[in-house]
Amino acid sequence: MVAANLLISRAIGVIADPFAKRRVETHMRSLLFLMLLLSSTAFAAPPERPWPLPNVETRPLVDVFAVPDGFERVLVPNGSFGAWLRELPIRSDRTHVLAYDGRRLGSPSAGIVALDVGSKDLQQCADTAMRLYAEWRWATSTADALTFHFTSGDPVDWKSWRKGKRWWLENDKVKSGARAGTDNSYASFRRFLDLVFTYAGTRSLPKDSVAVSAAQPGDFFVQSGSPGHVVVVMDVAENEDGKRIALIGQGFMPAQELHILRSSGDRVIEGVWFELPTTDHPDIKTPSWKAFSAGDLRRFK
Repeated sequence: MVAANLLISRAIGVIADPFAKRRVETHMRSLLFLMLLLSSTAFAAPPERPWPLPNVETRPLVDVFAVPDGFERVLVPNGSFGAWLRELPIRSDRTHVLAYDGRRLGSPSAGIVALDVGSKDLQQCADTAMRLYAEWRWATSTADALTFHFTSGDPVDWKSWRKGKRWWLENDKVKSGARAGTDNSYASFRRFLDLVFTYAGTRSLPKDSVAVSAAQPGDFFVQSGSPGHVVVVMDVAENEDGKRIALIGQGFMPAQELHILRSSGDRVIEGVWFELPTTDHPDIKTPSWKAFSAGDLRRFK
């Protein structure tokens, strides 16, 4: 602002007529104010974590869950989905899981991500994976690229939603049309996600993802069905021999807090690091569900 005022002073200094000088200065300062207003609003990046956090202490996931001896976290690009997941806030006050209605559940948890689960029985397993991916898109100002599919196969995208398009069910068919005004707010974004959670699930996730062979933070294992299940690869580490292990997170039924899984399984290190599938062990066994196979691993498009 100081530099801008200096430039204005120099620009009008060459004008001899004092009345003309005053008019030019007034117009230039008005233009400067308008430019500053636009730069601070229209192009402002959304907050990194706009969801309501509880009034409790948290620590980043990367600080809570140290890698076992002999392992190092795999490299991920700055700003990537995987890098964002590593900074998720983990509650310091408890590890037990609460359902959407406040009930305490017996889910096998080693840590709770301080992410709201909503007040309805919507944000279950597949929805939790989609919520994380969507929140990363919002945090990196790339939410306009966000498209999910309903189980019916119909696509629904945030860019159209924020411009007023809506989707609804009519005679067992998905209909759509302009039914609202433009709303770019985060509250509107959450309503969009609740719609997705209502009509999408494990059967639709394959439409929004691609199969991969080597797990990276942000990938997920999915088995489609009614019910099916999804678990999210929250972090990955590797040793010198190429052995790879992962932190696994999940939501579940009923809708419940996203939690980092703990297990006493024979292929789990320090209770939280799960050995990823290999040729000798082509599956990954998680509590609360049967084993996932290497072929169940996918990555959002």
